[in-house]
Amino acid sequence: MFSRRLRHKLAHAWTVSLPWVFSLLGLAALSGLWYLLANTGPGSAVETGANLPAAVTDADFERKVAEVAGIEQRFKSFEAAGVVSDEALIVLSEAVEKQRAIARSPRYGDYAQQQTLERLEGELATVRARRELDQIERLMRAGEEDQAAMRLAESEEAYKTALQLQRGINTGGAASRYKNYVREAEIERALVSLRVYPLHSEKEAALAKARTAMDEKRWADALAAYTAARDALSKINQDFARTRYANLSEFDRIEAEIASLNAAGIAKEVDQREQAGDVAERAGEIGDAADFYAEALARQQQINQLYSKSRFMSSTRIEALEAKLQTARSQPLAAELARLDRSLGDDLRRRRLVAVDQALPEALRLTERLATEFPRSRYVDGAIRIKLSYLGLKREELRRLQDETFDRLLPLIGLRDRLMLGSETSQGLYQAVMNTNPSRNPGRSMPVDSVNWNDAQEFCTRLGWILGLPVRLPTMEEYKTALGDYAGEIRSAAGVGKVGTTDGGRPNPNGYRDLLGNLAEWLAASADATRAPLAGGSVLEMPEVIAKLPMEDRAKIDRARHIGFRFVVELPINR
Repeated sequence: MFSRRLRHKLAHAWTVSLPWVFSLLGLAALSGLWYLLANTGPGSAVETGANLPAAVTDADFERKVAEVAGIEQRFKSFEAAGVVSDEALIVLSEAVEKQRAIARSPRYGDYAQQQTLERLEGELATVRARRELDQIERLMRAGEEDQAAMRLAESEEAYKTALQLQRGINTGGAASRYKNYVREAEIERALVSLRVYPLHSEKEAALAKARTAMDEKRWADALAAYTAARDALSKINQDFARTRYANLSEFDRIEAEIASLNAAGIAKEVDQREQAGDVAERAGEIGDAADFYAEALARQQQINQLYSKSRFMSSTRIEALEAKLQTARSQPLAAELARLDRSLGDDLRRRRLVAVDQALPEALRLTERLATEFPRSRYVDGAIRIKLSYLGLKREELRRLQDETFDRLLPLIGLRDRLMLGSETSQGLYQAVMNTNPSRNPGRSMPVDSVNWNDAQEFCTRLGWILGLPVRLPTMEEYKTALGDYAGEIRSAAGVGKVGTTDGGRPNPNGYRDLLGNLAEWLAASADATRAPLAGGSVLEMPEVIAKLPMEDRAKIDRARHIGFRFVVELPINR
């Protein structure tokens, strides 16, 4: 009974104490592990294996750091003197190596020492980059020179070395101002260009041969050389499009030269047939001329269609040949129109208006046909067309206008080949000829005013068509001849001060009215001049001023209510 109770107590005690037993065992295991690590690590090896006191180890570290600082200071003295020699580079490299040993030390290689190492390595990389830049430049120049001299292997070696150096700078720790990614790409392109350079040289040599052959007019040799140049450049453009030797515009120019050479024979035929047409036209052989021009035109069209890049392609040449062809083909029609025009002029001059009435429709029909069928012909004369159209519109008024004009013309003393209007041009006559009236002093018998010189000149042109005779403004000499020694009645500011009618006022002994006073009158001037003379004064001036025959130059475009004109009709010499 006792034994059972004892066993029960012992079992209970073991159950209660079991967690404590395990805890004590764990603490013992941890203590043993700590002791093991503390006595077998690297630090222990340094302290116990080297068997040195801690004070001695710190002094050694400080010595090494001071040594690196001293070496760096030596380099700084080189740098301050502006001399980065091989010796300076060796000094800085030594500082880097010693600092690297410190930074990698298990005991003293802390963050500060690592920063110092990175700084020194950056300085070393920068110094090397500074020294290598000149070397890179020299290598690139050498590469270019060797390439130009066709020493392609040497050129490639120089470029490769330059590329290696530049890449080292770009990927290293040098300062950013020494990195040059553009130059790296440039050297890479130069290496690629070396592969295409023989093709480029081949193309240039072919072009030189082609130009020489062109100068010597050896067309077949020129064509062969241009073809070789084109083929070489085509390969460059396709396989090496990113190199500086690729050139699409030059390819187009070479193509154009090839097209020109292919078209040269046809172009020569164009020239020959055009020249033959010119000779035939001058000889009056119009049919032959038209045939030659047609052949020349057909060949030029062939060039334009088949060889559009040729230098002989020319739209202007097409237009010129078409003009010559149409001129030749329209010659019979133009000759008939010219005959009718002369006949109409003669009938108008002789006042045979019935004949004019009969011939005018035919002349108009020929004019329209010539312009429609042969628009490029040199015989298409816009002036004749305008003239005949105008006469067609005035057919019913021709007799009245001729009568009214001739009734007012007076001879000039000593001049039998011309007549001059006895008064200033009336508004009635101006309106009938020009279909407009700009006057500001209205009245059919009043002189036309507010006309500029160009208006007066156009009136003379149209009246000349009606009369079949040249009509123009008077010259200064003609004006003075009509004036003579006595002006007749002078209408000026001393009278009523208003413009009077063309049939008012007393004429001078020669029968002319208002040569002085009433309106100032435009006189003849050269067509290219911008100014023209005005003679005689007007009602705006006093008699004593007008009596001195006032003259002034005015811009041809000027118009005023005190300016008018009269005209001269030239007569045939055999009249």
